Amino acid sequence: MIKLLSMDANNVIGVSIKGNVKTKDFELVKNFISEVEVHYEFLRIYVEIQGIEGFSLETLLKELEFTLSQFHKFEKEVIVIDQKLIQSLETMKSLLVAGVKVKCFTFEDRCEARCWILN
Repeated sequence: MIKLLSMDANNVIGVSIKGNVKTKDFELVKNFISEVEVHYEFLRIYVEIQGIEGFSLETLLKELEFTLSQFHKFEKEVIVIDQKLIQSLETMKSLLVAGVKVKCFTFEDRCEARCWILN
């Protein structure tokens, strides 16, 4: 399931990815980005990935990358993920959108992740 998160800035797209994820769930994100992007020069995205089922992390990141590649206004991305998956994610950063500053955080550092994406 994918759900949009409330963020403290209108140019930051907040997304929670959890449990069973279907490719069509990414349409929610694409549609929201389409609505927001016309109002800002640059966008940022904050993503929490937790307990995914039905997708490998690599497949999930490729789908997220495809979704984001539709939009050329992104300047920063934060991924908040379980500690045990941080290492895997670090090795797959090359799959993410080129030219976007990407940082990975654990759920314990969620506050720091939100501060980084907002500044």
